[in-house]
Amino acid sequence: MKGRGRGAGGARPQQRLGDTAQGSGTGEQPAAPSPVYRLVLAGDSGAGKSSFLLRLCRNEFRDDISSTLGVDFQVKQLLVDGEQTTLQIWDTAGQERYRSIARSYFRKAHGVLLLYDISSQSSFLSVRQWIEDIEGAGTALPLMLVGNKSDLRAGLPETAGVCTAQGQRLAMAHNCLFCETSAKDGTNVVEAVLHLAR
Repeated sequence: MKGRGRGAGGARPQQRLGDTAQGSGTGEQPAAPSPVYRLVLAGDSGAGKSSFLLRLCRNEFRDDISSTLGVDFQVKQLLVDGEQTTLQIWDTAGQERYRSIARSYFRKAHGVLLLYDISSQSSFLSVRQWIEDIEGAGTALPLMLVGNKSDLRAGLPETAGVCTAQGQRLAMAHNCLFCETSAKDGTNVVEAVLHLAR
C-alpha cells in the first residue's frame, strides 16, 4: 500500500474501561481490555462500503446487498502489531440526504476509510467533497483512501474507470494513506484496515 500517514500521532484509543478495576483477591490483576478504535466507512452510494464491511467482518460477499439507510455498525477484533484491538466500524449511507448523519460520525471517529468505485469516475470525483466533510469535523483524522472493486479493472476499457496513479496522486495531495481493494475477492480488505489502525 502506498501513501503517507495523516496526522502526527495516528488514531488514539478510547480510555480503557477496566483501568481502575480491582484484583480478584487472588493476587492476579484482570487482563486490561483491548484498545477500542472507532472507524467510519464513507463514500458515495454504490462504492461498496457495505460489501467491504461484510468481507472484513464475515469474510463473505453477496451481490444482493441493498443500500445502507442511515448507519450500520459492526465490531471486529484484529491483532494490530501484536496487540489485540477492537474496531467499531460504522458504515454510513452514501446518499446525499444522509450526508449530515455521516458528518456527525466523523466527529466521533478515530479514523476514516473513504471508498470510491474504481469503475466509476463520478464516485472518484466525489472524494474531494467527502474529504472536505471529514476535515470539517474539526479534528485531523487518519484517513485511508480506498479504490474499491479492483476486480472490475480487467473488464474495463483502457480509458474508463479510475487508474491506480489517479488514486495515489489524490491521496498524496491530501496527505492520506491509499490502497486498492476488492470486497468481492477479499484483496487488501483486512490490510487496508490494519494499515489505518496502525
